[in-house]
Amino acid sequence: MKWLFIPILTLLCSFVEAQSLSSMDTLQWRSSRPLTWEDFKGEPIDGIGLTGEVFCMNIANFERANAFQKVRFKVFPIFDRPKSWINNDMKSADALRYFQVIFNLYEVHARHLRKELSVTKFGADPNPVFQEKYNTSMALLMEEFNQFRKDTKMGVDKNALIAWETKVDGELKSLEAFLK
Repeated sequence: MKWLFIPILTLLCSFVEAQSLSSMDTLQWRSSRPLTWEDFKGEPIDGIGLTGEVFCMNIANFERANAFQKVRFKVFPIFDRPKSWINNDMKSADALRYFQVIFNLYEVHARHLRKELSVTKFGADPNPVFQEKYNTSMALLMEEFNQFRKDTKMGVDKNALIAWETKVDGELKSLEAFLK
């Protein structure tokens, strides 16, 4: 149980400080621009048995010029290149697929949040409502992300990885109306 708690706590902490921690060298999710090995600019950590690591975040913000205007919001996933790394000896098509599915999962949850926010009544003070929706979205993302890692054995189980890729691609398609 404690082995599951440590990665969750680490990921949650990274999201709390996400905006201050992200570098300027990021890649915003686009269907026309899949990840490549050149996107992994972080220094590999050798000898720990991991293929690599990605640092993704869903950035969300809103603005409302005054109380009489509609709340405008932006939600977008980013891939932080300098914080993402790959062990050069473990590069493979399946490893890249694993990391792409992770990035796609962030986009799925960004679309779910855009959908939720598009029908939300924000009231006079949009901040608490927006924050609640964002926090719920991040909790759901972390839950699904951890299930993905578990089911695929962190990308080692190729059949599970392909099943997850199909599932996530289907969700992206079903939420196309909330692309941006």
